[in-house]
Amino acid sequence: MTEFVIAVYLRLSSEDQDLKQGGKAESNSIGNQRNLILDFIRRIPEFAGATILEFCDDGWSGKNFERPGVQEMLGLVKEGKIQCIIVKDISRFGRDYLEVGNYLSRVFPFLNVRFIAVNDGFDSIRPADIDSLDTSFKTLLYDLYSRDLSRKVRSAKRQRAEKGKFLSPFAPFGFVKDPADKNRLLIDPEAAQIVRRIFHMMASGQSADEIARVFNDELIPTPMIYKRRAGCSRTVWPCIHEDNFWTRNYIDRILRDERYIGKAVYGKRMRDKVGNTHTIKISRSDWVVVDNTHEGIVTPEEFERAQAQMRAYAEKEGKPINRDSFSRRLYCGVCGHRLTRVNTKAPYYRCQTSRFTSAYDCTGDPIPENDLMDMVRDSLRMQAIYAVELGKIWKEQHKKKQADSAALRKTLTGLKENCRKLDQQIRELYEGFALGEISKAEYLAAKQAAAQRREAAGRRMEELEAQLENTGADGGLQNRFVDCFQKYVDIESLTDEILSEVLEKVLVYPDNRIEIQWNYREDLERLLLEEQAEDLPLIRA
Repeated sequence: MTEFVIAVYLRLSSEDQDLKQGGKAESNSIGNQRNLILDFIRRIPEFAGATILEFCDDGWSGKNFERPGVQEMLGLVKEGKIQCIIVKDISRFGRDYLEVGNYLSRVFPFLNVRFIAVNDGFDSIRPADIDSLDTSFKTLLYDLYSRDLSRKVRSAKRQRAEKGKFLSPFAPFGFVKDPADKNRLLIDPEAAQIVRRIFHMMASGQSADEIARVFNDELIPTPMIYKRRAGCSRTVWPCIHEDNFWTRNYIDRILRDERYIGKAVYGKRMRDKVGNTHTIKISRSDWVVVDNTHEGIVTPEEFERAQAQMRAYAEKEGKPINRDSFSRRLYCGVCGHRLTRVNTKAPYYRCQTSRFTSAYDCTGDPIPENDLMDMVRDSLRMQAIYAVELGKIWKEQHKKKQADSAALRKTLTGLKENCRKLDQQIRELYEGFALGEISKAEYLAAKQAAAQRREAAGRRMEELEAQLENTGADGGLQNRFVDCFQKYVDIESLTDEILSEVLEKVLVYPDNRIEIQWNYREDLERLLLEEQAEDLPLIRA
């Protein structure tokens, strides 16, 4: 017997969480969600004996679908290892109206995964629930509520920042939060010594690169290490490996941070979309800066001496820049850090890790941008050819599905007419019995026979309707992988727009080997699954 697996998904956003102090891993609200769902499962006989897997995102916005818990769950769903997902309500799964709607109406039905939202009374096993106005309206309300809540929270935070309150979840490196007032900073003696040393080394003429290398050689703990000790599990610099090390960026950020001279600074960056983790830079004129809110680690004079040794702070606001075509997409295949673009007449990329530590085998050799562009362009052409061939096969599948759908609809029409006649026959039998034209025994026998035929026809109609839905012929001839890639068969050059559309990530290795991860891989996998299901010729790139 095939194992039936239920995924219990729990989420609490950073806005409404009630996390306890003292290192507790999750909030009481997460526990309440868990208890509600497990009680629900125990009350449903068909779930007896099912395997239960739990996935949790504590402190994540419902607008962000890159949550680790939900991504892990969806990965198992796509592998066919989960048959049912249960949440407290739809907003726990997500607050993005379009994204949630896509999963409920397309993705989960396609993968034959049941979705239940306990408090909303939603169960996808009932077809009417999937497209119901009530469900759509609730999802839209969750979306609008999330946006309105975000605006209110941002406004309230700014008002508190203008009063000099510290609002970040973690104290800056060199500080700790006052146990008696979490909105006030106190000096952390151990980390503050490192901060003072950075300012003194810079003022004495050492570069940020030199400071970083000295600290790595001496195994000085980084700000990331201190954050992890404080309970932060997120990192702003994606890396394959768990360890971290000092870089020039670490040093520069500390040297430019006015909080080290006793100022409160708020609003330097903001999220570009509600629920998104990506942030954008804000003009200094819009920052909130309040003097003398806490004791500084260095004096204003020490701060200014260090600034004099640094390059002038270039905000680049409103100025044209040499755009990086591989922005946020190019990574070292050895250490996992993003490569740095060097803007020269012939731009190139290199991994900077070897400048700060010898812990990895990164060579730091320059990789010309033109060479990378040529390799990606040639690979894109191959993907385009692949998309064209898949598109041809897919169109044939679609034609066959349309023919199958037409036959199913014809049979359904006949069954509906038969059901109509049987309903009419049952009414006529009753009229005959009421008028005394047939006996009660004759009426009951004839009615039972007609009702059995009507019930059998109804069951057959349900089966055919399910088959019709599974053919997918009414979904439109559209696949994002095919639509995106097939137009680039004859591409000659790449642009930022093209790269943004097709490219997710490129891993570069020391032997000039690259590994390209394209967008719309899920759509490609769906096409391949459909090919296998239809026993059609399977092609590979």
